[in-house]
Formats: sequence, C-alpha cells, structure tokens
Amino acid sequence: MPDRTERLRTALVTGGAQGLGLSMAAALSDVGYRVCLSDLTDEALTESGRSLRTTRPQADVLTVACDVTDDGAVDMLMGKVRDWADGSLDVLVNNAGIIARSPTQDLDTETWARTLDVNLSGSFRCARAAHPLLRGGIAPTVINLGSLGSTLGMPQRAAYNAAKTGLVGLTRTLAAEWGPDGIRVNAVAPGFIETSMMRSGFQKGLLDEEQMKRRIPLRRLGEPAEISAAVLFLASPAASYVNGVVLPVDGGTVVDGTFF
Repeated sequence: MPDRTERLRTALVTGGAQGLGLSMAAALSDVGYRVCLSDLTDEALTESGRSLRTTRPQADVLTVACDVTDDGAVDMLMGKVRDWADGSLDVLVNNAGIIARSPTQDLDTETWARTLDVNLSGSFRCARAAHPLLRGGIAPTVINLGSLGSTLGMPQRAAYNAAKTGLVGLTRTLAAEWGPDGIRVNAVAPGFIETSMMRSGFQKGLLDEEQMKRRIPLRRLGEPAEISAAVLFLASPAASYVNGVVLPVDGGTVVDGTFF
C-alpha cells in the first residue's frame, strides 16, 4: 500500500457553488487539492463545476448536492467523498450559510430556526460526519466560516449573529476535543467582502457602500481571494501549530476604536 502522504489531498467545500465558497474551492484546486463542491441543488453546482474544470484543466472536481440541515443528506455526502477520495478527507471548509435581515421584534421563529440550522447546526453536522474521514487525512483540518457577526452586534441580523457566534464556540470545542486525533479546527471571520451578494445589497439600497468603507480602517472592501488566502494558510503546513483560533480577515474593522 502506498504511503498516504504520496496521495492527492482532498478538500470539501460546502456552499461551494458561488461567491466565497467557489473562490476557496478554486484556490484549493490551484495548490493541488482535488475538491468536492457541495451546495443545495445540482442546478446550482452544474455551472460551478464546469467553470472549475474549464479554467483549470488539471482540476479533479466532484460536485454533490446536499442540504446541510438534513442528517441523511450529510451522511450521503460524506459517503460519496469517502468513495471518491479513498476513505479520507484532508480539509473540510464549512462555508454553507444564509442570512436574513429583520428587526428582531419582527423576526419569525421559522426564519430564526432555519438560519441557525444552516449556519451553525449544518457546520456541526458536516464536521461530525467528516470526523472518521479526517482521521485518515494528511494533517487534517476543519475551517469554519465565521463573520463580523461573530464579534459585533450587527443590527437586524439576530439569527445570523447568534449562529456565527455559536460557530466560534463550536470551533474552540472541536479544536480541544479533536486535537489529540491530529485534527486542527479553526475559523476565518470575513469582513465586508466584494461579492455578488454584497453588490446586490448596494444596488437594492440595503447597504451603503461609502459608509461601509469609512467604517473599515483600510477604507476598502476585501476581495474573495483574500479570504481564500487565509483558508490556504490555515490548511497549510505553515499553520501546523495553529488550532482553535478565529482569524479575522476584515481590514481591521473589529479592532477599530477611532469612532469613540
């Protein structure tokens, strides 16, 4: 049997059909990972998988539709990854997420529950189901996607903020619990990033771009590639002793005290 360090490493990115998820998947492919993209529907994944294979002829890509709120669907996802990747997984990126904006007093229970189920419980389900595969991985790591909402009380995002704050607790607990298995667990907390979703918010008048930039010490939005770079760092040997951290990639937003 060949040494497992000689095999191609495998990464799974949930919420990988667009935006930050697709950017992270492309970056992982660029440094030699075979990548499984997962998202809610096959339709959402078709173009993303085709794009990766077209722009990166060397890419080894698997696409699997999965609802991360469904235990059975998550187990099926991990089964497909196991069969495709010879029983192991090296990097799990828990990126699947949704956001709902509403004054808290108007937030209905169904939206609250759904937001927590996707953002927090979905990450828990995927990590739990991936654990046996990660134990067979090469320097295995889990990277959870936090947010400014992990730290700041962002108005009209009660469910999202609660979920992302809970994800910090999950990250730290798994880091302590799974460290003895050699599995590192960290989180990346993006700030305001230039994505189609963010641009849509500007166009609809839900967000004020200039006000947002003034709030960021670097006075600009982040680029998806800058989030991907943080993910690559946490997945790399350079971060081999980094475990249980939340890495802000936000241009200094959460530490800015100049407005006082």
